[in-house]
Amino acid sequence: MVNCFVFISISMNFDPFTQEPIHRKGIWNSGCLSQEHATLDYFETTLTNLGWQRDDQQRRNWHREDKKVVLCLVDDIRDCASDYHIDVPYMFDRNTTVITDNYVGCPTQYQVWQLPPSFYGIYSHNEPMPEWQPDRQFCFSVNRIDTRRLKLMLELAKRIHLHKGYVNFNCQDQFDGNTFGGTDRLPAVFEKYWNNELSDDDKAAWQASYKLLAPQMPLKNYDHSHHEIYTRSWLNVECETYSSDNTVALSEKIFRLLTLPVPWTAYMGRYAVAYLESLGFDCMSDMIDHNHYDRLKVVENRIGIFVWKSITDTSKVLMNGSQDQIRARCLKAATYNRELLKLYKNNWDAEFEQWKQAYLPHLA
Repeated sequence: MVNCFVFISISMNFDPFTQEPIHRKGIWNSGCLSQEHATLDYFETTLTNLGWQRDDQQRRNWHREDKKVVLCLVDDIRDCASDYHIDVPYMFDRNTTVITDNYVGCPTQYQVWQLPPSFYGIYSHNEPMPEWQPDRQFCFSVNRIDTRRLKLMLELAKRIHLHKGYVNFNCQDQFDGNTFGGTDRLPAVFEKYWNNELSDDDKAAWQASYKLLAPQMPLKNYDHSHHEIYTRSWLNVECETYSSDNTVALSEKIFRLLTLPVPWTAYMGRYAVAYLESLGFDCMSDMIDHNHYDRLKVVENRIGIFVWKSITDTSKVLMNGSQDQIRARCLKAATYNRELLKLYKNNWDAEFEQWKQAYLPHLA
């Protein structure tokens, strides 16, 4: 539904501990960022040529007379609305058309033009298949802070001994350019989010976690490279930030997990895993019970059930199972998902052309 595209320079995506760039190996070799930007450039040029005018500097909101267009690629559609907290069906008026790759799982009063699923072919890559050699219970790594990631980190600290996993939480804040100069300011970012982004009930529930984590920020409890840890854990844990009960923007993070021969679970929007499976991806649901959390709304203690059931219980079951059988199953899924992304990439040009013929005349 929405077109919200926030252009964020890759230069911010550095590990503050090593100053090494994050966007270097694995899924990033797909060229996804350049292809994502090229698609956005196409829409910007097309809208300009059709007489539409841009309303902001981030290339996402456009108007012509009383009509509006919102462009949202791999980003949070809520950021494109005038009120971030308004319910998804009513974020935009009836004169608005949203062009997006996002999954929108509810009816809306505005038009949603979803790109063909083959858009996700931008994540197709030819990196060698790594070997899975787990030596810790789980992996959870994020390169910047936001409210959703903060809550998941606090719940993890509440439920799990963090030393059992590979954990990285480096607290960079993409909206505050003063926080990227080094690690000395990053603990202040963690404190800022705790003070300003959480409710009193949240703070009461996670007070002990905050006291544990705050002195350790930015937290990183391993010496391996950012890419190695994803094949050294029994369970990879991912958080799709741009998601809600009714939406999800699928990013490189989930496709990295889909193309690695490693068990995984993901804290995403409601029914996001079901959506991935509807697109043909093998989510290993015969081995990992995604349904118990995938169907829940946030108010149904989704985050607590996710951590308790999907991370602690699932990882213990995996660690007590046959590693050879798990390895074979994961390799089968990763191989299949890589082939599906390759197919999507090959089909994109033709399917996008059909999409343009069906939708763009309505913008003329």
